[in-house]
Formats: sequence, C-alpha cells, structure tokens
Amino acid sequence: MSELRQDPTTGAFVIVAPERSRRPAANASAPAKLAPAPAFDAKCPFCPGNEAMLPAILAETPGPTPPGWLVRAVPNKYPAVTPDAAPVGDSGHTVRPGYGLQEVIIESPRHDADLATMTAAKRLAVLTVYQQRFVHMWAQERITAVILFRNHGSRSGASLVHPHAQAIAFDMVPPRLQHLRDWGAEQMRTSGRCPTCSELERELAAGERIVDQSDGFVALVPYAAECPYEVWVLPKRHHASFADTQDAELADMAAVLGRALRRLKAAHDDPPYSFAIESAGPNSDGADHLHWRLRIAPDLVNWGGFERGAGMPINPSSPEANAAHLRVSLNDNENHARP
Repeated sequence: MSELRQDPTTGAFVIVAPERSRRPAANASAPAKLAPAPAFDAKCPFCPGNEAMLPAILAETPGPTPPGWLVRAVPNKYPAVTPDAAPVGDSGHTVRPGYGLQEVIIESPRHDADLATMTAAKRLAVLTVYQQRFVHMWAQERITAVILFRNHGSRSGASLVHPHAQAIAFDMVPPRLQHLRDWGAEQMRTSGRCPTCSELERELAAGERIVDQSDGFVALVPYAAECPYEVWVLPKRHHASFADTQDAELADMAAVLGRALRRLKAAHDDPPYSFAIESAGPNSDGADHLHWRLRIAPDLVNWGGFERGAGMPINPSSPEANAAHLRVSLNDNENHARP
C-alpha cells in the first residue's frame, strides 16, 4: 500500500510504494559490485609519489609511517566554481559569475582504502580534516554556504577510485539548504522547537527506523526516505553546524558512520552511494531552528520521468524494512577494520 509521507524536517513529500519492487525487471538497474582496487596505481594523482599530478597540496595530516601522511586536502583540478570567476554579460536572464572554491580531500595514501572499513583512528583523521576544511572554506571572502560530499563508485559520480571527498563553497545558498533553513525557521516560529530535534525524539521513542546509536549520534532511516536504504547520521546534541562538533563527538561520529557504511556495504554488496553534510556555518548564532546531519543516499534505483517531472521521489521500498535489514546486516568478518 503506497503512502505520501512528509519529511517533518524539510516539509518535502515522498511517495513510499514498496509494491513497486515487485514490478518486472524492477531490479534490472541494480549496480554491480565494485571491482577490487590495487593498493597503489601509478596513474592515480592521489597515490603517493604522484604529487606532480596535483595542482597543489593545501593541507596534510602527518602519518607515523611512509609515505608520512594520512589525509590530504588539494585543490580540485577541474572545479565547478573558481575564486577568479570572470564577470558575465547581460543575456536577459538572471546569471552570476561562478564564484567559489572547490577542494578534494584524499582520505588515505592507499588506493584501495575504504572509509567504511578503515580503522576508527584513520576514519577520525578523515573526519577531522573534513571539519578543518569546512571551517577554512567558510572563513573565505563572500562564502555563504559549504557543501562537503562524498561519492563512492562511478555510478554515484566518483571519477577516481582512490577514496576521496570534496567540498564546494559558494557565495549563494543552494536551494536544498535554503529550503531547510526556511522550513526550520517556520517550524520554530509555530512550535518553538527545532523540527529535527522533535523528529529525533519521535524516532528514538518509536525505534523501528533506528539503525544504530551511541551516546552522541544516531543512524536512522528517515520516515520519508527519498531512496531505498537512505540513512541519516545525526548528532543527539542540538547544534546547527558541523563545525561546532567537539573532538569527543567527532570520534563518536566516526564510529557510528563507519558502522552505517559497513551495514550498507554488507546489505547490498558494496553499492555506490553519495553522502553530503547538510550544515550551517560555524558559530551560527540565531540558528536554533537548524540541526546539521550527514545524509547517505545509496544509488540503488534510477529516477524516471515522474520523479524528474514532479520533483517528488518514489521510494520502492519500506523505510522500516530497510532499517530492520541494516540492523542485522553485519557479521563478524564485515565488522573488522583494515588499512
């Protein structure tokens, strides 16, 4: 039985229709498992020894063993936005220069590393650099939004196998973030509460969509999941910005995120996915209606004409069943970390 579910944190509607998974060839677009990668690739610009292929090195976390680093931040060689964007002419349409910054965060020296299965200490080092670059980019002139995201697998948009994330900073607020801000402000005005805090309280009480939790973080399949096996990683403590996450909380997040990614890996044989951190900027005074999150969206189905025409996703799965599957998807072998 299909339902039109509204996301209480955004106001957006999603059609949840598990019956559609029974359609002929419903799984025809299921992605193939990613091929194993070597520990080093001589043609990969992110591998140690290939630094001449990089535009520059912006920041680096030292490592105790060769090659001497754990995580690097570098400029994107093919950026979507640039700090020296040229003025645009009058075309009769609304247009503005593509001003901004774009960086790549190389998550490991190893070409075959995986954020899901690397050690907790190495994953924490990655998240620490995420936060540092997020704060750095927010501090640059004219920046009003930073999107930090990660693509896993070529189908999800990753152009290189080597594990990496990216961050793009703009001098405008992208539509999704603006909608989150506007909806949150209206809910705060009418109810006096952050809508994400209210929803988190309901989810923790119900439990059926909770995948995992720790002292400080929750991993859950949202009530109005836009795609099968969508997972949010949310801080229990209310704060608007990823930048304001404390050191102990970041370590807690690293553990919960690692388990969430391993659960997804085990449930669907390492599918492609994207995640993005949806967050306000540092020191977000007056943003009591905002609550940051990391949103994982597996690429398990294709959008069709309705989704593109209506701007409303159809999720051909049950969020409750997805959460139940993820809770039991790990076994002892899949829970082990590797380099």
